Amino acid sequence: MKFLVFPLVLFLVGCSSMQNDRMNSNKLLDAAPKGETEVRNPDWSVPPSNANSGVRGPLGQVRTSSYQALQQFLLHNRIDYEVLPGSHVMVRLKDSIQFETGSAQLSQASYYWLSVMSGFLSQQRGIDVVIDGHTDTVGQSMFNDSLSVRRADMVKNTLVKNNVSEGSIYTRGYGEYIPACSNRTTAGRACNRRVELLLIVLND
Repeated sequence: MKFLVFPLVLFLVGCSSMQNDRMNSNKLLDAAPKGETEVRNPDWSVPPSNANSGVRGPLGQVRTSSYQALQQFLLHNRIDYEVLPGSHVMVRLKDSIQFETGSAQLSQASYYWLSVMSGFLSQQRGIDVVIDGHTDTVGQSMFNDSLSVRRADMVKNTLVKNNVSEGSIYTRGYGEYIPACSNRTTAGRACNRRVELLLIVLND
């Protein structure tokens, strides 16, 4: 008889334990996350916020509403660009403004292109413009130094005439010292007679 009582006690204890487990499992289900949002967020009661600005990009920059507007403008107008590393979003336009030998005068095509850029930049107070002037190696280096500055200034004046804030524009002249192409060919020298634009998006 003793041998029958002991297994019976073990069986009843086991049933009680299973019932407790079921009760506890129901409590766990109540506390478990109800959807994907809660699973992704360690604080189940607080859903994650969707941040459209202030989100750090892959190069460490802060992407702001001005950056989003700039990106949409460049894509819409099919303007090639690259994003440079830095604490701000810095966008270098791959399309440069070309010049004739020894000249700082804009071509009609360049003036139209700058007018399109001006229409956008005049509405964006969160973007600074850095204008870099360059030359080929034809002529004396001192002349090319001043020519590169005059080319940058010509682009700046065109932007200002089209209502871009003068305080947001910075110019630099590099003379013949940073060629983009070889100066040994006619096509290479034409490539080097250029102005490049760098757009710096300020943090909101």
